[in-house]
Amino acid sequence: MRLRLLSLLLIVKVCRLNTVSPDVCPPLSHWKLTKPLNTRDSYQENESLRYQCVDGYVRKAGTSNLIKCKRIGQVLQWTLPTLICIPDPSIPTTIEHESTGKSSATAIYAGVGGVIVTILLVAVFGVLMFWRRKRMQRFALSPTPDEIMQMNVVT
Repeated sequence: MRLRLLSLLLIVKVCRLNTVSPDVCPPLSHWKLTKPLNTRDSYQENESLRYQCVDGYVRKAGTSNLIKCKRIGQVLQWTLPTLICIPDPSIPTTIEHESTGKSSATAIYAGVGGVIVTILLVAVFGVLMFWRRKRMQRFALSPTPDEIMQMNVVT
């Protein structure tokens, strides 16, 4: 009988170790673009914490960085923040293409490349027009000597 009672107590203790105590909030999760929170081992009901955006980002107006340990049913849980971290508008940024990560200097070279292509297209068009004119002159019929004489006749 004693052995059964001891084994039952042992099972209950092991089960309690593997579950979250109903009087303690679960571990904190990481939120997008935020600094890690200075966490303790446990937080009690109605305790609050605030997330902080990483350097170079600020909290978007109208969002909240506050989370609170609240009882939902029988269990304590953290409320979800509405925090959205956006790039700090007071910090100047360089123009970057998101897909390639190239800087504005590369974009300038790409613009120069576009100008060169345009110049080449205009040059090719000019050469084609010159060639067409020469070709048309070859097919133009020259007047015969009789036609020339008739034009010079004065009456």
